[in-house]
Amino acid sequence: MSGALRTAAGRLSGFTISVGIVTLLGIVSMPLLFGALGKYTWGTLALIQTLSQFGGILVAFGWGATGAATVAGIEPGARPAFFRTSLRARVILYSVTVPVVALVLALLTRGEILVSVLGAAVYLLPNLGAAWYFTGEGRPMRLLLCDTLPTVAGGVAGIVGAVATGQLWVYLALQGLGFLAAVVLDATTVLRGSRRQAPSAHVPLRIALSGQRHAVSATLVSGLYVSLPMVAVQLFLPAQQPMYAVADRLFKYASVALLPIQQFFQSWVPDPAGDFRRRARASATAAIAIGVIGGACVAVLSPWASRLLSLGKEEVPWEVSVPLGVAFVGIATAAIVGYACLVVVGRVRALAVSTIIGALVGAPLILIFAAIGSVPAVAWAVAVSELCVGGYQLSVLSRALRDSREPTS
Repeated sequence: MSGALRTAAGRLSGFTISVGIVTLLGIVSMPLLFGALGKYTWGTLALIQTLSQFGGILVAFGWGATGAATVAGIEPGARPAFFRTSLRARVILYSVTVPVVALVLALLTRGEILVSVLGAAVYLLPNLGAAWYFTGEGRPMRLLLCDTLPTVAGGVAGIVGAVATGQLWVYLALQGLGFLAAVVLDATTVLRGSRRQAPSAHVPLRIALSGQRHAVSATLVSGLYVSLPMVAVQLFLPAQQPMYAVADRLFKYASVALLPIQQFFQSWVPDPAGDFRRRARASATAAIAIGVIGGACVAVLSPWASRLLSLGKEEVPWEVSVPLGVAFVGIATAAIVGYACLVVVGRVRALAVSTIIGALVGAPLILIFAAIGSVPAVAWAVAVSELCVGGYQLSVLSRALRDSREPTS
């Protein structure tokens, strides 16, 4: 038992290092970029990142969401071929998605062509990486060395460039070099020594993409109502967009802090040597507890943190931080129950259904409340949608554990 605990603690701490470094860089960069670019240009950067995150769902095509649990459940010898197939598909999807995202950004930013095109190309790049693959392997050191460090190096260079020049495009270009280096290192590390594969190891792209339909449907619909608040505020309440962008950024920092815990459960729950039913129940309980604790931190700390990180230029009011704290409960539940448990029991379709429910509930409310001019109401719409997603996934997992004693991978 002590050996298992040591292994679990090692995995968790390893993943935490990568997430901690990236989060720390984001926190440090925020006031520096606020000062160098100004709050409205920083708001444009936040918009580019948010919309590119949505476009990245089309590039990742579900592998970023369910790939870790899938990799953990297949034989080590078959893993590189699985990654190679996904990479071929994602490169094609990247080339198609970049111009679409760039066009939408150009419209939303009212003609900022250079930063729109560059921003789309840069922030879609990480979706070609192998972070999810290293997570499924349970190899946090590979994640750190191959993916995190090049990304952070590009971010640091970008911050220095932005402070020196005051230009957003300089930041984007230098950050993009870091992302590109990470993608190349990831692919080289995963595929090294695996070039001589049997022909049967190569899956046609049509079949590979078809197999991801439920996963990409889930992440696409989820991404819609996650990205929609920022876009809606930009359209209807542009003067309040920088404030909501700060609130959204702090909310995302909390979600990033959750990532190593999610990664741990994604590699721990499918372990064939363990009792899946017990592990799934423990994961669900942990998800709710973590969500409540993290949500309280989001609600209480966001007003203070927003003043600090924006150099006093923006403050997130309680009316916005509290509903986003409530939303975090749903986020944490869905992150662990959905992507660590439901994937393993073969209920990937439930991920898509849950996000459709969240979108049907949240998207109309977000648009209506933004149109009538209430940012706090927009935040409450986000909370309601996330709680619907998490609640539905909990009910599906509960039924799955009752119906079957053996997990279906």
